[in-house]
Amino acid sequence: MNLYRLTIIILIALVLAINIKSIKTIKVIYLKSLVLPLVCITFILMLIIFSDTAVKSAGSGLNLWFNVVFPSLFPFFVASEILYRTGFIKAIGILLEPIMRPLFNVPGCGSFAFAMGITSGYPVGAKITASMREEKLLSKTESERLLSFTNNSGPLFIIGAVAVGMFKMPELGLLLLACHILASITVGILFRFYGRNNKKIKMKDDKNLWRRFKKELIYTCKQELNPGTMLGEAIRNSVNVLLSIGGFITLFSVIINILIEIGFISCLASFISPFLSPFGISREIVLAVLSGFFEMTTGTNMASKAANATLQGQLAAVSLLLGWAGLSVHFQVYSIISHTDISIKPYLFGKMLQGVFAAIYISIAMKLPFTASLTAKSVLSVITPFSDFTWYNAFIYSAQNVFISFLILLILTAISLIFHFIKHVCKTLLKRSVF
Repeated sequence: MNLYRLTIIILIALVLAINIKSIKTIKVIYLKSLVLPLVCITFILMLIIFSDTAVKSAGSGLNLWFNVVFPSLFPFFVASEILYRTGFIKAIGILLEPIMRPLFNVPGCGSFAFAMGITSGYPVGAKITASMREEKLLSKTESERLLSFTNNSGPLFIIGAVAVGMFKMPELGLLLLACHILASITVGILFRFYGRNNKKIKMKDDKNLWRRFKKELIYTCKQELNPGTMLGEAIRNSVNVLLSIGGFITLFSVIINILIEIGFISCLASFISPFLSPFGISREIVLAVLSGFFEMTTGTNMASKAANATLQGQLAAVSLLLGWAGLSVHFQVYSIISHTDISIKPYLFGKMLQGVFAAIYISIAMKLPFTASLTAKSVLSVITPFSDFTWYNAFIYSAQNVFISFLILLILTAISLIFHFIKHVCKTLLKRSVF
């Protein structure tokens, strides 16, 4: 290991020396333009030195993408693409306006991203939000608000991979998932104040939800849609996005394993640990969080195996990483929203807050009396994702969650209609009492 480090340092020093010598005659040095080439050169050198690690980690990333990510996300992407083109999202959004606008200050159509984000996992929420922005269903500010809390880790990973696979404690599944969703909602409520100084979008004068809903349905029915063309475009767009996601998963799988191999993360953990040890945070937890900063799965797995940490500390670290998601996911999100005017900065701040809130919520929950005897039973899946979780099972699981997303939308719609009906009755009674 020491020989590897020495070799890397010597090679990087030589590259820097050659570059510095060649630019002595240049009066102005644009450091920003040199950063990316130097990073690429360093990465190539590491690939050469740690070729065995790079090949194994790339294979692991590809295997994860093909066997889990692709079959899990494909139905969500296709369903969302088709629904946009049919106009269903815009119509149902009208009925959900009384819920989404007061809570999160986003249009009712944002409920679709919220429901799909809860049941699907990264980066479905980002994909739906970007599509809504392209369809002009959201303003730039509303898109950034919505993106900050709808791109979440799914129940397949939290309940199956983390609780069952890593901790071997299925009873933790729903608790972790509930804290994750609660943290997401908390961030959404806080972000309702984001961009309030911007110009507000003018609302339609017609306040009758049913009338607006019927008008939108009539307009949707009049559109001439070709089912074959619509399905073909949905599949093509979904596959393109999934290929991009697969590339990021593979790349960051290589990066995180090389960083672990050269001891970079270990050295950084050794530097930070003395400052956090008085608070009862062990070095293993710091190492897991630093690894999860780059790639969530690696970090959560390391946190679950931290021998010197308490269960509460392990779960807090895992919740922090589930909320943050890791740079690997963030680059996937950035690639999805890059063709829109949505800024990545509010999203990153929102994910940081979500991780902090999730860690706080799980820490509080672990101190409650009922958590000792809590047994989790996944209400979001018939299939339990154990080690024999196949490609077919992942696809079926995803299709089930698409259906559950629609059920969540229907429940929210029913709540909205009940709220609207009660409000209408109260207004009628007040008018009668006045006269």
